[in-house]
Amino acid sequence: MTETKATPPRHRHLGAGAALSVVVQGGPLFAAAVLSIVLARTIGPSGNGRFALLVTLVGFTATVAALSLASGIAYEVSRRRWSARQAFRDTYLTALVLGLVGAFGGFIVFLLTRETVFRGIDTWLAVVALSCVPATFAYQNAEWILLARERYEGYAGVEVARSSILVLVGAGLAFPFGLAGAVVGFSSSALFAAAVGAWLLRREARVDTVVDKGGSLKRAMRFGLQGWGANLMQQLNYRVDLLILGGYAASSDVGLYSVAVTLTAIAWILPTSLGTVLLPRVASLDESALLGELTADESDAAVAKSVRHGVLLMLPGAVVISLLLVVAVPVLYGSEFTQSIALGFVLLPGVLVIGVGKVLGYTVSGRGYPRYQLYVAALTFPLTLALYFTLIPAFHAWGAATASTISYVLTTLLMLFCFSRATRIGLRRALVPRAEDVADYVGLARLALRSRAIRRA
Repeated sequence: MTETKATPPRHRHLGAGAALSVVVQGGPLFAAAVLSIVLARTIGPSGNGRFALLVTLVGFTATVAALSLASGIAYEVSRRRWSARQAFRDTYLTALVLGLVGAFGGFIVFLLTRETVFRGIDTWLAVVALSCVPATFAYQNAEWILLARERYEGYAGVEVARSSILVLVGAGLAFPFGLAGAVVGFSSSALFAAAVGAWLLRREARVDTVVDKGGSLKRAMRFGLQGWGANLMQQLNYRVDLLILGGYAASSDVGLYSVAVTLTAIAWILPTSLGTVLLPRVASLDESALLGELTADESDAAVAKSVRHGVLLMLPGAVVISLLLVVAVPVLYGSEFTQSIALGFVLLPGVLVIGVGKVLGYTVSGRGYPRYQLYVAALTFPLTLALYFTLIPAFHAWGAATASTISYVLTTLLMLFCFSRATRIGLRRALVPRAEDVADYVGLARLALRSRAIRRA
């Protein structure tokens, strides 16, 4: 009697998910860039720097409070063990509780450093900024539930809602009210996104056929906690440079550096978009291989192909960022921000390399090894802090950019080692692009043109 494989679940095109994820990754950067341009034109580099410091404080606070639950959500929902209805209820309640605790902790940090890092920033502005932490946590949870269920349009829709309010309200209020208006718009955007996420999840719950197996919140928390320390240290690696720079240099220096950071971070849009949709897909493929719905080699081939796409995306990223630095900074920001161009080119090599590292990290987590990211972060975090505290006091923004690039390269090299251990996929198979990979983009472009022609007809 011949043994037959079970039928795997029908997956949507990964490229379509990555394309819509570009909206999710690019929306906040576009909105932040618009706000920074408005602030640059209204209150100059100093105001830009103060806004960047407040946004960084909220980002760190949300990262600490979230306990990396998002990765656990993606893992549990994509493995068909957590219904959309229960995940919505569990994660929004968790967001409220942990978000309030986190916001209080973030305010304590602000009070302790208001005469150094946050000097010149009014206390009430910090309160307004931190008030959005629960909502930030909630809408991010909604995005990951929708992503895990391959509802890519809803996933992108939440971020479009947030970015739209950030631009319309934040930039609109920044003209008459400066920094205060931008901060109000920033907090309002998170509240609106949380409301949109709740509406979409309620709709999703009506069509959900997953039978909840119970205990998913606990399992998601346990999964997330394995990567929480890694995520926290990685975020510190990525953005603590702004806070340290704020303690040693003038807010105008922070403003110049933050523009370079914002523009070069655009290079992360494509690889991060790919990695974000890749985590639940890798988990789903791994589950299908365990159930005999497909072979382990088929699962490995899909993973290796996705990583190769991450490598391919480095080239367009380099071209786009170089053009933005040379053209956009003098035209949009003005002559006061000329130094941001050179700082951006110091950051660019590291930013491009860590883009591949992000894809590798999502893949490793999708295979069920989030702790490997913790190992990498534990090794790189002390070195990065040492570089920051050595180079920033002496060279200010130049030291921050140099230390960041070194940290990004080291992180990616260590993640390569962890990837080979977690997947047993050869590095050549995963890192050297093939003709078929390039052909995927041609096919995706044709698909997009065909869909556009159908809509017109």
